[in-house]
Amino acid sequence: MKAIVLTEKGSFDNVVVSEIEKPIIGDHEILVKIQSAGVNPVDWKAALNGYFPTPLILGSDIAGTIEAVGKAVATYTVGDEIIGSLDWSKQSAFAEYVATREKYITRKPNNISLTDAAAIPLAALTAWQALFDHADIQPGQRIVIHAAAGGVGLFALQFAKWKGAHVIATASSRNSAFLLALGADEVIDYTLYPLSQKVKNVDAVLDSIATPEVQLESFKALKQGGKYVSITAPPREELLKDFNISAVRFLFHSNPVQLSQIVALLEQGIVQLFIEKRFPLKEAKEALAYVHKGRTRGKVVLVNEG
Repeated sequence: MKAIVLTEKGSFDNVVVSEIEKPIIGDHEILVKIQSAGVNPVDWKAALNGYFPTPLILGSDIAGTIEAVGKAVATYTVGDEIIGSLDWSKQSAFAEYVATREKYITRKPNNISLTDAAAIPLAALTAWQALFDHADIQPGQRIVIHAAAGGVGLFALQFAKWKGAHVIATASSRNSAFLLALGADEVIDYTLYPLSQKVKNVDAVLDSIATPEVQLESFKALKQGGKYVSITAPPREELLKDFNISAVRFLFHSNPVQLSQIVALLEQGIVQLFIEKRFPLKEAKEALAYVHKGRTRGKVVLVNEG
């Protein structure tokens, strides 16, 4: 089968199309024929910075059809269409097939194609866990969502509005009308104003940028006892000393129960999925470079054409 292999870290030129053996599944495993794979910032970071040992098949988000199941698998059967985020330590989404387990997958939304559905798992679960597991967002609370037009940001905006929160989105001016139409109550153009100049006493901040400047502005915008949640850099120690803020940095985890709840919201039309660009699997290097630019609205996917 074809797979996208990172031969060594440091350059997108080390991301190559390879022919490897199709996985053989064990009793507790599921063989998935992958239709699409989501491209996330962690994928380009893995290629350039080397989060995992190499050689490595990149990617964690998949959408596809179950081709075979091990004899101990009870929940799924051949032909089921699924989405999921794979075992973090193994990755392996950028390929034609993958072996995985029930705890990493759920059935795909019936109103979203397999071509696009791989854009859901990591970004949606990150947003869900940030808002509900860590920020504990409640109806009527005010939350700042940084980079609200990005993959995580768009899910977070919609989840927060569904929960009844007041959403203050940060984005460039080109995304302002789009985010307001999607439900944002306010949009702050981060290129024009420091956040704390426009916003005070919010209950929570979801930060997918987390540069020193953005962290400082976020802490200044929070109320006493507010909650700061970063999905990238950890909160700076000096800020924790100077502000009475509850701050955490976390990495998402696969959770099929939460993912099923997200699927239900997508099927009901409460939440929408936004795809900016689709690349064929063989153009994974180009897709990684595209996401690396950091200006996408929504998600990018790799599509198996076979």
